[in-house]
Amino acid sequence: MSLQLYSWNINGANSPEKRKKIFHILKKEHLDINCLQETHVTRLHRKVLINKRLGQEFISSDRVKKRGVVIYAKENLSPKLLFKDEQGRTLAIEIQTQGEKDLIVGIYAPNEGKSEFYKKLHETLLDYLDYSNIIMMGDMNGVVSTFMDKSQNQNLTKDGRLPKTFFELIDNMDLIDIWRTRNPLGKEGTFFSEAHLSWTRIDQIWTTRGLAPKTIRVEICPKTCSDHNALKMEVRFTPAGSFRWKMNDNLLRDQEIVKKAQKALKDYFEINLNTSVEKRTIWDASKAVMRGFLIQQNTIKKKLWNGKKDKILEKIRDGEKRLRSKPKSKEILREIKFHQSQYMKLINQEVEWKIKQMKQRSFELANKCGKLLAWQLKKRQKLNYVTNLEVEGKNIQKPGEIRKCFQKYFKKLYTQGPEEVSEMDQFLKVNGLPELSQEKRSILNYKITQQEIEDAIQNMQLGKSPGPDGLTSKYYRTLKDYLIQPLMEVCNQIMGGGRAPETWKEAFITLIPKVETEKTQLKNYRPISLLNVDYKIFADILASRLKKVLNEVIHKDQAGFLPGRHLFDNTRNIIDILELLQTNINTKAVLIFIDAEKAFDNISWKFMKKNLEGMGVGRGFENGIEAIYSEQKAKLIVNNVVTEEFHIEKGTRQGCPLSPLLFISVLEVLLNMIRKDRQVQGIRVGAKQYKLKAFADDLVLTLQEPESSTKRVLELIQEFGRVAGFKLNKQKTKVLAKNLTSSETDGFQKETELSVVKKVKYLGVYLSAKNLNLFKDNYEKCWTEIKKDLEIW
Repeated sequence: MSLQLYSWNINGANSPEKRKKIFHILKKEHLDINCLQETHVTRLHRKVLINKRLGQEFISSDRVKKRGVVIYAKENLSPKLLFKDEQGRTLAIEIQTQGEKDLIVGIYAPNEGKSEFYKKLHETLLDYLDYSNIIMMGDMNGVVSTFMDKSQNQNLTKDGRLPKTFFELIDNMDLIDIWRTRNPLGKEGTFFSEAHLSWTRIDQIWTTRGLAPKTIRVEICPKTCSDHNALKMEVRFTPAGSFRWKMNDNLLRDQEIVKKAQKALKDYFEINLNTSVEKRTIWDASKAVMRGFLIQQNTIKKKLWNGKKDKILEKIRDGEKRLRSKPKSKEILREIKFHQSQYMKLINQEVEWKIKQMKQRSFELANKCGKLLAWQLKKRQKLNYVTNLEVEGKNIQKPGEIRKCFQKYFKKLYTQGPEEVSEMDQFLKVNGLPELSQEKRSILNYKITQQEIEDAIQNMQLGKSPGPDGLTSKYYRTLKDYLIQPLMEVCNQIMGGGRAPETWKEAFITLIPKVETEKTQLKNYRPISLLNVDYKIFADILASRLKKVLNEVIHKDQAGFLPGRHLFDNTRNIIDILELLQTNINTKAVLIFIDAEKAFDNISWKFMKKNLEGMGVGRGFENGIEAIYSEQKAKLIVNNVVTEEFHIEKGTRQGCPLSPLLFISVLEVLLNMIRKDRQVQGIRVGAKQYKLKAFADDLVLTLQEPESSTKRVLELIQEFGRVAGFKLNKQKTKVLAKNLTSSETDGFQKETELSVVKKVKYLGVYLSAKNLNLFKDNYEKCWTEIKKDLEIW
């Protein structure tokens, strides 16, 4: 399905001749939505704007021949009026596309009082944050950029720029200037002033960010019978491969459906578990069977649900019909209110489910708090849509090409190059982690129990996005009595050397942009794997066992992902060191904030497995790791569209419970090398040296003898990276220098090729060489954000 939209300031429609021309132009365009501004038609004569060939009309007009906005919408979009003002400035309607509700807002902004106008509009629109898509179009009476949107012969002043309240509106509503997004360097106008012989782009279309990849085209049309150019936009709502099934958790609230599901599982496993078919195949097939069952039950429930609503609505209509003939009947009025309350109960249940599904970003509780929640949810998803990419000097905007670029990049990222196994063996022989005791080894290798599986199921958070099979944590928690035994048999077969179910090799990878980075660069997206829940149960059991072992193997300098270790220990330690160096002015030192290039995604599987083997984790645990870290495959989700499948040959999957533990066990090899190396001088406090602090891959080196110590560390990282896949990103690695002269700082940068900076962000805290700005850089910025949230509230 595609949607064609047209926005046009027609500068008056009272003349019959001009009206005919306008209507003729619009009919030829075959549009779904027409938004006309500055109609100059009074309320008394509004009927002249009716034109059923253009669609159902919605009109906002004044009592005098000024201003005026009209929107025409095709009947098949089920349009309805939401709000309008009495001055002919704003008009909003609702349309429906593919079962989703979209908001269309038409605007004719004033010349004077723009700031107050947009402030009031902002307040009004906060009540409509639950709409899937928002399109705001019209004459904004101001430009976004005085450089890009005004004639070059005009003075480049702030005159004519849209007010601050406008930018607050588009920021909080997460709207983008769709024409500018598609034409980042374009300089075109929509209004030409004959008096000033200049043009400006004051007519604009602003859309929800998520519509950008679905926008096929947006163009400024030639000027015809008005002094403004029209804008035309086409949106396509049906990208291929966008469907992903997810279980409706609400089904398992119905005890009748739960009983049917229990019986289906019991019958299935009684028939199949005693056959010669592999347990892993039987398990995968059970998920397919239950998926079909749940889809069927959802369809039945949906029909019954909609039928229930239709019956209540029919009763309300009948009551209203009787009330018209007997307007004083309190009994009929009570009946209507009773049916209305029943209907609202059903609607409230639907809203509650939609929130859990995150299909809508907010809900309204008829109070201010609801608006705040909606704004927070919208803000959280603000950067999840990719509108354009910069690849090899080219600007990529087409949705299909954007998906191909991401797939090509990550396919290459996850392809493992040639490896020297003998070099790994030799390296680990010298630098490997100490071997575990028999007691620790036994913790990792005993048979998986029912209690462990039940504990893992209880640990799974409800409401999380499932993997490719669509089955949620709720499924396993509700039906655990019928799933634990067969799943335990599958898990123990894997620990005994058997293969994992095929569905455990699958993943959807969703891409999260890194904060404060350029969103047009492929490398600035973090891949998070959405894995099947049964896989995560098995991985969680292995992770729980490994934590008990690693807590004694991994040095306290590593604060990530182990019991009793905390992120704030690292920040406090770094701040203490900076304060110490502020006092000890004769101690020359550097703090190096290491940035590894795609740290989790580049780790070599062979090195990781050999490292575990060298630790003596045991055959059973090794079998478990081998089963899930081999033959992996994934599909990317780009702008809610699923790409083609590709294979993964390296890296630990972010989203897997085991991933951070496997990563820190690999990284510990490098950290031990740095700790033991005498050429690397740490900050001395008494007899003790502080060389490093780590939180997973967020590594900070605190070094004296800056130049020689740093050069040695870089050698160690290179040596480690050659066998483990760890790659230092020198461009993003930042250094804070303490007590170095300008010439010493320059020499350090030249010798190490690392950048010394004034300020760096570590674990969410801004740090500088002098701690004087600690309060200003962190607390004041945070408080500004809180105040902004409170103002929206």
